[in-house]
Amino acid sequence: MSKAKSKKGKTAARRNLRIIYPEYFDKNLSWRMGRRVSKKLAYDEPELKRVALAAQKAGYEVFLDSKKNYSRTWYEGRGRFLINKDGSKEVQIREIAKNIPKVNLPKPAKAKKKPTTKKPKKGSVYRPKKK
Repeated sequence: MSKAKSKKGKTAARRNLRIIYPEYFDKNLSWRMGRRVSKKLAYDEPELKRVALAAQKAGYEVFLDSKKNYSRTWYEGRGRFLINKDGSKEVQIREIAKNIPKVNLPKPAKAKKKPTTKKPKKGSVYRPKKK
């Protein structure tokens, strides 16, 4: 009995959320492959974090889900995020698309490489012979 109640609670909470995929905003995809905005509003290969930050800038509460993939481009594995329902999905997508160019992601720090000096190995062919 308690299992049925917990499932109902999850689906009731899920009904108030809307799923958004980064592929909706990809300039390289066609309408058929899943782009949902015009090419003017689309972004070149959008990342999940960038689109999620744009949704936050638009005023939506964002829940990331990086393990799920868009069914038409399942092989890319970009993930998805959920936002609260507020009006139509198309209006929400356009608001997010307008904020994508305004989002600046921090660049990942590059690891510093240590300078290496090559020492001749013991028993190396190039080692000078003793007389």
